[in-house]
Amino acid sequence: MTAPRTQLFCVPHAGGSAGVFRPWQRTFPDHIDVVPLEPAGRGTRRSEDFATQVPQAAADLAGLLLDRLDTDRFFLLGHCMGALIAYEMVHHLERAGLPTPHTLIVSGRNPPHLQTEWGKRVAKLPDDELFAELRSVGGVPKGLSRAMADGFLHIIRNDQAMVHAYTPADPPPLIDVPVHVLAGREDEMTHPDRLPGWSAYTTGPVEVEHLTGGHYFLYDWPDHVAARVAGWTAQEAVTA
Repeated sequence: MTAPRTQLFCVPHAGGSAGVFRPWQRTFPDHIDVVPLEPAGRGTRRSEDFATQVPQAAADLAGLLLDRLDTDRFFLLGHCMGALIAYEMVHHLERAGLPTPHTLIVSGRNPPHLQTEWGKRVAKLPDDELFAELRSVGGVPKGLSRAMADGFLHIIRNDQAMVHAYTPADPPPLIDVPVHVLAGREDEMTHPDRLPGWSAYTTGPVEVEHLTGGHYFLYDWPDHVAARVAGWTAQEAVTA
């Protein structure tokens, strides 16, 4: 049985750009079209103003997703900050009666109502100390020196401000899609006992899975993620 073609739309972490997912376009199976989404203020959209609110970023990226959507079957993935935006994207799409993903994949993030302690601790550090903290957890792009990092830190600070200003509605809006939660076993920014709490944000099933690595494990093991997405795609095809 030939696997059905699907699109995987990807939202990056704080400080990240669509470029972090482009290597996946060479790694994933041919029937999975990896589509990185670029938040405003970086990469190909560096001349645009940053979003200041997570729902604003979600509405913006939902529009980009719809512009590039060309199949009936698609998944949506977000890492850390991207997980919050992706959740709000699904809510935005559902509320507007627009196409929604078969599955939401959230990575490296506790449920939306829980702020990351590390993020709160480093938010007000001077640039040099913030850069050192980011490097210690693997959050600095390869080859980027402190001397060349001012633009990167500007993006990080804007993203952190947006995330720290975010509070989901109480009670939170329930999305109507399954949620797959991915986490790094050595990631100190997520907590195994809290990850199942994503079930408070969906009417669908929630599955939690741990992979080897720290906070940025997702980018270290694209072949593992590819295998899992391919498996979920095949499972969706059987049950559709």
